[in-house]
Amino acid sequence: MLTVAANLLPITLDSRFHELAQHGFLHIDLTHKDFGADRRDIEHIAALTKRHNIQISSASSLREFGGNTNHIHEYDMDLARNYLKTLAQLHCRLLVVTPPTIRSKNIDNQQILADLRALANLAIPYRIKIALKALPWSPYIGSYQAAAALCNDVNSPNFGLVIDTFHFLSESEDIDALEPLPTDSIFLVQCSDFNSSMTYSLEDQIETYHHKRLIPGDGYYESSILSVMEHLHQKGYRGHYSIQANHPQYQSQETNELIEKLKAFQARCQDVL
Repeated sequence: MLTVAANLLPITLDSRFHELAQHGFLHIDLTHKDFGADRRDIEHIAALTKRHNIQISSASSLREFGGNTNHIHEYDMDLARNYLKTLAQLHCRLLVVTPPTIRSKNIDNQQILADLRALANLAIPYRIKIALKALPWSPYIGSYQAAAALCNDVNSPNFGLVIDTFHFLSESEDIDALEPLPTDSIFLVQCSDFNSSMTYSLEDQIETYHHKRLIPGDGYYESSILSVMEHLHQKGYRGHYSIQANHPQYQSQETNELIEKLKAFQARCQDVL
């Protein structure tokens, strides 16, 4: 199942839901930028999902989470509780969480584990899954291996992993690196293309991740993305594949042009899934 990050389209939120639904994209992904703390924002999104028969597949909203041994710890947990309540109201069943990216004397590895385990437990009554996404520039969870080890330690059926093709390919990972990952622990696969000249350094990776991800087919790696998808499908993965793109070039492109790019990638996915 292909899903689309709602913020890819440079139009109002109402128009995004309308355009995506009109063209058959009925599963979307939200980020922290798509909704605020205002109850009216949440109610508005809930109304849009009902009006357009759209399912919110995931929310990538809990960032820099876990490990703090100071006053920030309680703030992290309060934020997590609020996000879980919000996702439950939106009938979203997957919360994506990313680890701390700045080394600090106030962040402890064992506390990260404890916080992730607590987060998984908090999510159970809401029937929400937690998907941990490794970031190569995180000094704590910088690889799929580290994320998988934490997943094993958390040991909860609602706690799993995000595979991001951008990180996978920019790190020049061999596809065999996916073999040790249990398929049932992979909760989401995010798909982004990019230009190879952008990832020579870690700084380039961070810049591309935040500002220059492309729709598959607009960069150099579409065939590699499809290979990753095919490999995971053959391993038994049947979850969602989410198109994530945030390059500034999309802000000036027509909505119909972007929709056609999404459809073109969707058609190519049918050959491997």
